[in-house]
Amino acid sequence: MLEITRYIEELKDRLHLKSDYALAHKLGIAQPEANHLRRGLKVPREELCIKMAKLLGKNPVELMLVAQKDRAPAEAKEYWELARTAVDVMLHVPSRPRYLPRKVEAIGKELRQMEAQCLLYENGAAETEPVRLMETVERTVDALMEYWNLWKQGEPLYPNYLLANKEAVHRGVTIRRLLVISAEQAVSNAIMADAIQVMDDQRQSGIQIFYAFREELIKSVTYQRLVQAFKRHGSAAEINAAVFDNEIMVMARAYERVPLGLTGGRVITRISQQEITWKPQVIEELSPAPLFDMTRYVREYAGPKVFKADLARFRRESREGARPPGQEPVSAGSGRVGATTPGAGW
Repeated sequence: MLEITRYIEELKDRLHLKSDYALAHKLGIAQPEANHLRRGLKVPREELCIKMAKLLGKNPVELMLVAQKDRAPAEAKEYWELARTAVDVMLHVPSRPRYLPRKVEAIGKELRQMEAQCLLYENGAAETEPVRLMETVERTVDALMEYWNLWKQGEPLYPNYLLANKEAVHRGVTIRRLLVISAEQAVSNAIMADAIQVMDDQRQSGIQIFYAFREELIKSVTYQRLVQAFKRHGSAAEINAAVFDNEIMVMARAYERVPLGLTGGRVITRISQQEITWKPQVIEELSPAPLFDMTRYVREYAGPKVFKADLARFRRESREGARPPGQEPVSAGSGRVGATTPGAGW
């Protein structure tokens, strides 16, 4: 028995149609066709589904999907039923509160993007979706962060995403995160204090936290190729990306500066556009996992004391590398203008 016959019977009951002749007259079709429809021997055409839906006060899409399911071969019927269920949910969403239709609209947008194995999120959703990814990860997370400032206390990733990381670690997930520090950042004690705070927070949450100085790391062909690959795939200039269970990844495509107050005040940087993809070839090309094996440039964070010693080494080598050939190093106690070592007192 075709399911569409249920709508035929409902139509007859609602309009008090006692015969196939009356049904045919109401639908504007021949009596034999009305008889075949009522007995489930024929599936109505799209235009007839629309006419029946209007008489029943229903959305035409509902009847058209039922007719399509009845018309489909047995092995395809379950998929049309799934489509009907999805549409039924969409059609019966209340208009108030406004959150509900907006939520369904967002879900519909995601479903349309899924065929391309890629989802794009903007503004607030760009920050909340990685939390959901972290809630579903089962085994591993490998992350690369050139714009690590987002992890500072009071910034967008703190504390919600950090707490999601911590809960994942409690589930047995291994999280490795690499912070890339530039030479420009390294000369500032304040910025390096922030870096230490970020790495301490991560380490205390059970995350395996690593760091590297960009001017050293860029000497590696592996990192050079990775940076170029991220650029080709539309990454933001400063890379923020993570691969979950080696099967899905999230990547920042853009950042924006946003004032917290209506009339100025504190300004924060947030990820304004975030991409999630599960294309195997993209994940293989962009995975940061090989970087964690580069012990020459990448070091596991072992606390403030060890990091400060390595930072002092990097600062010293950076200064020596920046001096013109033949110029002698200037002693911090020489009394000359500019003789103070950047970061002195650490």
